[in-house]
Amino acid sequence: MSKHSKRYDTPTEKWGIPTKEHHWAPRSKSGPHPKDRSVPLVVVIRDILEYTNTSREAKRLLADRKVEVDGKVVTDRNRPIGLMDVITIPELKENYRVLFDQKGKIRLKSIDEGVSGWKLVKVEDKTTLKDGITQYNLHDGRNLKFENANQHSTLDVLKLEIPEQKVLDTYEFKEGMMALIIGGKHIGEIDRIKEHEVIKGPQPNFVHFESGMTTIEDYVFVIGKDTPAIEVPEVGIV
Repeated sequence: MSKHSKRYDTPTEKWGIPTKEHHWAPRSKSGPHPKDRSVPLVVVIRDILEYTNTSREAKRLLADRKVEVDGKVVTDRNRPIGLMDVITIPELKENYRVLFDQKGKIRLKSIDEGVSGWKLVKVEDKTTLKDGITQYNLHDGRNLKFENANQHSTLDVLKLEIPEQKVLDTYEFKEGMMALIIGGKHIGEIDRIKEHEVIKGPQPNFVHFESGMTTIEDYVFVIGKDTPAIEVPEVGIV
């Protein structure tokens, strides 16, 4: 499979890179985030953070083991980077959290070192394994196993220590919680959940917010109890 694709065939608008400046764009590998909601690591290094001018320089930077994703060194330039991933450049003491702005673009929010040791992960579904073990499947491709099947519910969000994967806190999907919209026309907005409307049939369930906004439950990412645990950029790198 080619490591590149035509820029017209890639979500360059979400990536924040010019469509017509070059013919080719990097192609994300299969990985923890879907291709339409992620960006290759080389684009983060070269185009978003502008640490390098060329793909070759970015590849060399990664080969020198100077970039970490979620607390682990990553050398694959086409590794998909997506929502809530934490990018760290230890040599520069710089840390970023990957988010969506209110225009739907993938942005990097600069964060302090004190909060770079954890990330938020959404429970997308769970499976019962042998011996009563429950496997929780998270939005970033992780799988966590617990003996208690009721320990977490689908759509809950876990505050996860990285890279150790220790659960530090749980933000339940319920009324009164603060949530980030990660899709649709309200993407990037934060509001408090007012009601979760369950629809009988194949249609998606709806979530209503205190401001009067409504979206489907797949677009809701809980980020706190009384106040948001993270800050979200409006436009560009903050």
